Amino acid sequence: MKRRTALGVVSAAVGGAVVPLSFAPVAAAAPRAAGPQRAAARWDFDERGGAVTREAVSGSADPVDHVFNDARFKPDSDPVRRRGVRGRALYFDGCSTVVTGEGLGALDVAAGLTVEVWIAPYAYEHGIDGKPQALVNQHAPDARTGFLLGLRRFGQIVFQLGFGTEWIEVKGAPDRPAAKNRWTHVAATYDPATHQLRLYRDGHLIGTATTPDGAPVPAPGEPFLIGRHNRPTLLNGEFHANMYMGLMDSLVIRRGALDDATALREHTEKVAELPGRRVPRPDLAPDRARYDGDRHRPQFHMLPPWHWMNEPHAPVYFKGKYHIFYQHNPLGPFWGQIHWGHAVSTDMVHWRDLPIALAPAADSVGPDGCWSGSACVDGDRGPVLFFTGGDDRLPYRQRTGLAVSGFQDDGDTDLPSWTMRPEPVTEAPADLPAGPGTAWAENFRDPFVWEEDGVWYQLVGSGIVDYDGTQVTRKHGGTALVYTARRPEGPWTYRGPLHHNDLATTPEPGEVWELPVLLPLPGPRGRRTGKHILLICPWWEGFNPQAVKHTYYWIGTFDKDRCRFVPDHEKPREFDFGEHFTGPSGFVTPDGRSVIFSITQDRRTEQQHAQSGWAHNAGMPVSVSLRSDATLGVEPIVEADGLRGKRLARIRRTSVEEANRQLAAVSGDLLDISAVIEPRSARTITLAVRACADGTEETLLSYDTSAQRFLVDRGRSSLDPDVRKGVHAGSVELDNGRLRLRVLLDRSMLEAYVNGSNSLTSRVYPTRKDATGVRLTSAGGSAHVVSLDIWRMNGAYDASVVPAAYDPPRRTDVDALPNHDFATGDLTGWTVVSGATFSDANVTARADWGWGGPFYQAETGEDTTGHHLWGFRPEAGGDDATGVLRSATVVLGGDGVIDLLISGGNDPDRLYAAVVRARDGEVLAKATGRGAEQYRRVVFDLSAHIGERIHVEVVDRATGGWGHINVDDVNVPVRRA
Repeated sequence: MKRRTALGVVSAAVGGAVVPLSFAPVAAAAPRAAGPQRAAARWDFDERGGAVTREAVSGSADPVDHVFNDARFKPDSDPVRRRGVRGRALYFDGCSTVVTGEGLGALDVAAGLTVEVWIAPYAYEHGIDGKPQALVNQHAPDARTGFLLGLRRFGQIVFQLGFGTEWIEVKGAPDRPAAKNRWTHVAATYDPATHQLRLYRDGHLIGTATTPDGAPVPAPGEPFLIGRHNRPTLLNGEFHANMYMGLMDSLVIRRGALDDATALREHTEKVAELPGRRVPRPDLAPDRARYDGDRHRPQFHMLPPWHWMNEPHAPVYFKGKYHIFYQHNPLGPFWGQIHWGHAVSTDMVHWRDLPIALAPAADSVGPDGCWSGSACVDGDRGPVLFFTGGDDRLPYRQRTGLAVSGFQDDGDTDLPSWTMRPEPVTEAPADLPAGPGTAWAENFRDPFVWEEDGVWYQLVGSGIVDYDGTQVTRKHGGTALVYTARRPEGPWTYRGPLHHNDLATTPEPGEVWELPVLLPLPGPRGRRTGKHILLICPWWEGFNPQAVKHTYYWIGTFDKDRCRFVPDHEKPREFDFGEHFTGPSGFVTPDGRSVIFSITQDRRTEQQHAQSGWAHNAGMPVSVSLRSDATLGVEPIVEADGLRGKRLARIRRTSVEEANRQLAAVSGDLLDISAVIEPRSARTITLAVRACADGTEETLLSYDTSAQRFLVDRGRSSLDPDVRKGVHAGSVELDNGRLRLRVLLDRSMLEAYVNGSNSLTSRVYPTRKDATGVRLTSAGGSAHVVSLDIWRMNGAYDASVVPAAYDPPRRTDVDALPNHDFATGDLTGWTVVSGATFSDANVTARADWGWGGPFYQAETGEDTTGHHLWGFRPEAGGDDATGVLRSATVVLGGDGVIDLLISGGNDPDRLYAAVVRARDGEVLAKATGRGAEQYRRVVFDLSAHIGERIHVEVVDRATGGWGHINVDDVNVPVRRA
């Protein structure tokens, strides 16, 4: 039985008990307000480690939930702590860190309430679904009970209190937020005597609100949470929104109310007690060590210190340093709240993290997101950034903006500070003419800017459509719109579309071009050729199975007078064969090279992103050139050699068999492999990497001499059924009868460069610790190895590389549940107990649900087509159909840990998959969906029930929207007879 070998084990409990913040019964009439009294509860967060924090009044140890308390892909590690205002502070990561309070005791809210805390925010959330980032809360919004202290957009401080019939909110002045990267003392108070809520920032009043005559109504049945809203919005079926990100220190809840004089006096006294009578500067820098031991996180590629990134962009060289920026969500490993991350290097391969360069701001062009763009040096004032500003208030919410560095003021060549100009650079009106139609105003993004002979050029990605009023009636294809100006601030003059594809004849480049890049192509020795490369990423309005997989290019001539690109070939060509290389950006280096940066999509599920705490990384920068045969040359930049460490192999002029014998002593997950091979009579040449000795896991790079095709085969790259696999290939001719191969292997990253003309970028996620071997083989004849060199690679950051950690292998002396992954294509081994919702017709190999995205069902050796049980069939009643499906009854064996994939509606009482004890029908564990079709894996630790007879039931008793459940890959360790 093939099983995933790296499962994190979690509790089988369906829900967790929460001990709530309790209140004394509310008095019929509010008493006269008293001044603030001693703390009813206080959290100082002074612990140096561990997954609990102590509430000082009761002495209770409150759990700190954190993604790496029970880590999935790395060793367990504690929540992050840093120096606080006094003592220590707890770092809330914005996506997983939350404290559940308990044991507070009675609190007479009617007599007044004061909540105060020191916070140093790192990033602000957009206010998803209109909810604040909760600092501390225990409330039931629908019932208008309880309280919440938190932050709205751009750090605006708010305090909310429920009175049963009314929900009252006091907002701090928008121009007096809890500023990022500094400590702010926040105090919120309810004063029954004056019927007011008041907010104080650093002792000063910043907001008031009038309350009703009646007393507040507590919400004792709700969870008391620090750092997360107790009614959070669930994003992508996986991530809780409305969470705080930053440091927190000294959270205190007191009886009684603050007045203005007391608030100022107490704050002054607090500061006077600090060393030097000064509030310290918070240490909010992300720590890469948080991911030490992650078996899949790359080490010598550029990637953010944490959380989510998409395309790196705006590469620029200035005064001896290379700068790269990237799309970044600092609040978690998911798309949204887009900032510009920033890193600097002296060689484009060794990087240092710098503070976030651009963030959504209320008074900017991009209050709802700072999306991709480019950079260009503007004389003495240094680089300027052009970015896509998102503003949902506008009819067409995308336009381009400008940001200027602080270099002229501070002289810092790291360029740590940037200021966004409030005026847009370019905007797209609804009737902008563009060749066969008009520019698609709703899609106007990703400016690429350069200066040449005193003229500034700007490309903006868009599409060409026909409009009927405000409706798109026809889509012609993607384009890059051209603007010119004499200075970065403009005015910018529209010059029309640079080039476009016709969807009817050339659909591959999509309906919209994203990230257009136009660069000169130097010749083999750096000489000018007069040719340019135009790169684009295709985008479609709806779901498309080819989305975010490809980068296309044309070689041609840029007509500067007409601002048009004239391609040398009609059909676009694919830049990379691997379907992971996307998001190109580029620039010309000081020595005249045209260099391309990219994002390497990791193709992981939302659950895997949540469990790992990061998503995506940059590819190795590549140099592009025009070869002597007028085709594109592609090579990793020469600076990549500077990452090499110890040489592990140096093989010269020998047979493949002898080379493979010498490779037996070579292993690693951070390697640079360079080979020159003459196939001679061999039909195929294959290099295996990340390979186990027995071949259980291996990734194959092969060249087929007769078909002249180079491919990656990931069919056995991982035993994890949730990992995407498959074969990707492209046509490559030999170079004077030789195969020249360069492979960069960086844990889950795999980049192969073939004959200097093509690249193939892929991802592999082995589960076994010994999947580090390298093998070379040939088939169909003998081949000759001219040279083969392998080096171990060093990291890209100023820290030693920590070895990857792996879970111990699971027991294999077990059988499988019959048809556990529906590989038969029907319900063989399962019994329909009742209802009409489940039948053989529900078992499908469909990879997507048609209106949104991929299921990400299991990919196993037994079921390479990916069958799974989709509970939704319109012809059988759709969401209104009900029924129960049951597996075979088996004896639980092995380690007693059961796992399965599940998705669909969220209704734990009526819609779930359950493990049921056969003798009495008791449900031992169950799970429901999360209102999303993408599968997530759930794990039940039923080791206490080893030896008992059990079966799995899939239950659908729900009707209406999301009234269906989906299941796949039900792994039950079955005791052998």
